[in-house]
Amino acid sequence: MTTPPAGPPGASGPGTIPPAPPTRPGPSAPAATGRRPVAVTIAVLLMLPVAGTWLVAGIAFFRAMLSTEGDARFLVVGIGAGVLAICLLLVLMTALGMLVAWAGRGREGLTAPATFTFGIFVVVLVSLLVQGRLGYEPTMVTPLVVGAMAGVARGLLASRPARAWFAAGELAGKPVRRR
Repeated sequence: MTTPPAGPPGASGPGTIPPAPPTRPGPSAPAATGRRPVAVTIAVLLMLPVAGTWLVAGIAFFRAMLSTEGDARFLVVGIGAGVLAICLLLVLMTALGMLVAWAGRGREGLTAPATFTFGIFVVVLVSLLVQGRLGYEPTMVTPLVVGAMAGVARGLLASRPARAWFAAGELAGKPVRRR
């Protein structure tokens, strides 16, 4: 066994240990991705009332179905429970998507509920145009406003600064925090 000769660090020669190669940042040492873009912040904040509206709409629809009478009450209440389940699923998806987007781990979780809500917006808008009127009806205005907010959030998440920020977070290999 030979002992390495004493000398300056990084000296090469027989028996010396070469310096370690530079490492790429990974899960143990995440790279700094910078500040959160304003577009992501606004998109997450716009989706808050969207989630609240889905929650209120699902509960209100189920309560309205509970108040029905007649022979088909079981069927109507079953439909109300299905609609409530879909609304609660959208609220859960929106809340989790907001957390994922806020942490910079991806925009996909928030774009799914935003796209669905924006689709409802398009359906309501087309039905109003087919009817030939754009009047004030509370049942039609709420989906229009909420759908427009979801559409704006969707557009903000697809903006260049948001995409670059999410890509930088994915490249840095951010560790997933588990509790």
